[in-house]
Amino acid sequence: MPKLVKNVLAPLVLLGLAVLVAIAMVKSREELPRREREASLPVVETAVAQPGPVPVTVHSRGSVTPRWTTELVSEVAGRVIWVAEEFRQGAQVRAGQPLLRIDPIDYEVAVSTAEAALASAELSLAEVSVVKKEAAMEEARAQVKAAEARLRQARVDLENTTISAPFDAVVDAKHADLGQYVWAGVTVMKLLGIEMAEVRLPVLASDVSFLHYGADADGSWHTATLSADFGAEKAQWTARLARLEQRVDTQTRVYFLVAEVDEPYKAGDTRPLTMGLFVEAQFSGSDIPDAVRLPRSALHAESYVYVLRDGRIHRQPVTLLRREQDTVILGGLAEGQRVVLSRLDLMVDGMPVLEAGAS
Repeated sequence: MPKLVKNVLAPLVLLGLAVLVAIAMVKSREELPRREREASLPVVETAVAQPGPVPVTVHSRGSVTPRWTTELVSEVAGRVIWVAEEFRQGAQVRAGQPLLRIDPIDYEVAVSTAEAALASAELSLAEVSVVKKEAAMEEARAQVKAAEARLRQARVDLENTTISAPFDAVVDAKHADLGQYVWAGVTVMKLLGIEMAEVRLPVLASDVSFLHYGADADGSWHTATLSADFGAEKAQWTARLARLEQRVDTQTRVYFLVAEVDEPYKAGDTRPLTMGLFVEAQFSGSDIPDAVRLPRSALHAESYVYVLRDGRIHRQPVTLLRREQDTVILGGLAEGQRVVLSRLDLMVDGMPVLEAGAS
């Protein structure tokens, strides 16, 4: 009998112990805090929609070029006997500064010869004037005029033995040097004017309707900000938007907006805007009414965004009005809607999420 009781009670005791342990575990288990459960939900960044007029921002880029470029040609032949210290590639020169001189000896002789010929012609005219023979006087007058013309030409040739800069410039190329013999009509240098720089900025046809350029009625100019990186340093310049070229590039199908900068080599508070420098450009255009500018990450499939409402994301159709460098301009959003900016691996309409920064 005791053995039978033992065999019956042992399983019951074990079962009872198991039940007691299970009850104890259930009672000791605390409900997970709400915040711990919520921590497993994806966190999203949002932006509050505030529809209104959005100014269009246009980005472009281009190279700095001179407003004036000229190739100077020697108008006389001879050997180069002197060049200026600044007559070297990349150097700055001033307007009127002599850069190169050709041996003037032959041209000085030509001037003296022409002066003597003029004096002789004037003497002949004086002699025939005494006898007052009309035919002889006409011939003598013609000789005087011819001698005067030859003297003027000789003096011009002598002046042309010195070649000077026609404007403030940078020497872009030199094709003659000390001791070299040059012929009349040969290019001796190329100069880039530095009184004004231009940047041709390509713009898409879709951007043209937003552009503002030229001067307003009050004389103020629409401007662009030009920038370039010099290592860790970023330099900026303000340029006026002068004109839109009235032609389309046949290969790229873009327009060109021309920006101008006066005296680009005057450093001021920034670096000189050197010729050939590649710059980024940014300028404002017309406003788009009743629109919202958002980061590109907010737009999905070019046609909808997600808005956050009651802790869940919901798909919201929108109209893509304009795509810019890092942003999009959208229509179809209402005031106060919280637009989701984050990109999740999986985004489903009605999915619960947490808003970044929400308590």
